[in-house]
Amino acid sequence: MNLERSIDLHSHTTASDGDHSPTQLIAHAKAVGLTTLAVTDHDTMEGLSEAIQAGKAAGVEVVPGIELSAEIDFGQCHILGLFIDPSSEVMRSRLHDVIHNRNLRNEKILAKMQAYGVSITLAEVEAEAGGEVIARPHFAKVLLAKGFISTMQEAFDKHLTQGGTFYVDRARLSPKECIELIHSAGGVAVLAHPNNLKRNEAETETKIRELIDMGLDGIEARYNLHSASDSSRYLALAERWGILTSGGSDFHGATVKPHVYLGHVEGKYPAPNSLLEPLKARSARYR
Repeated sequence: MNLERSIDLHSHTTASDGDHSPTQLIAHAKAVGLTTLAVTDHDTMEGLSEAIQAGKAAGVEVVPGIELSAEIDFGQCHILGLFIDPSSEVMRSRLHDVIHNRNLRNEKILAKMQAYGVSITLAEVEAEAGGEVIARPHFAKVLLAKGFISTMQEAFDKHLTQGGTFYVDRARLSPKECIELIHSAGGVAVLAHPNNLKRNEAETETKIRELIDMGLDGIEARYNLHSASDSSRYLALAERWGILTSGGSDFHGATVKPHVYLGHVEGKYPAPNSLLEPLKARSARYR
């Protein structure tokens, strides 16, 4: 591996909806030659302590992170917090509320499934989650085990995505609160996968400009699903507006995203190491 490209700043563990435990994820990062990995589970910091310890043992720098879901009028707005303090009480307290809202959503999903005639219990989903935050992939795994679907992809294509048979929306934080919460924990706020805003180029730039006015520090210009032109456009935008850039694979594992590989940020290559120091320096502003 090119030692100038050995970082991945977006990944998930079993603490949210990934396939690998934090320890397994770090071992995988080591095996594929990464020197730095950000662990950014959805709405939880529960896997960070284990990941950091595993990173110390393996010689992999672990960037403590999180991925928060923000409420917008349409599309998807996820904001990464990089270099957060896992002991932040402000963050932990607010995440408690977020998890409560997620649990209410899960109960509604379960009720929809049962009304549809799918024999499924909360205990089965909890067992699949293994004590971690219950997310849609855990429902999908139970549906697969019961033969209701034939593939995990079918669960998301037909049933658990927006507009699907069992989809239920949930209360989310506002973009401004996400950014302020990340800053309160000493982290850098980065818009994840900007194409997921689901807007045309002009509208995407307008939305990013709004987020910058709220305090957004950067954008994930380099991303596994970006085309070369996507990356170039976002890099140019960041330079024009004087914001930081990040790069990540958004690795979950074969169950959730079978065609996304750890360390594959730009094609088959990790993100450049040069991204790291500016992000670290920015996080120091919030400490």
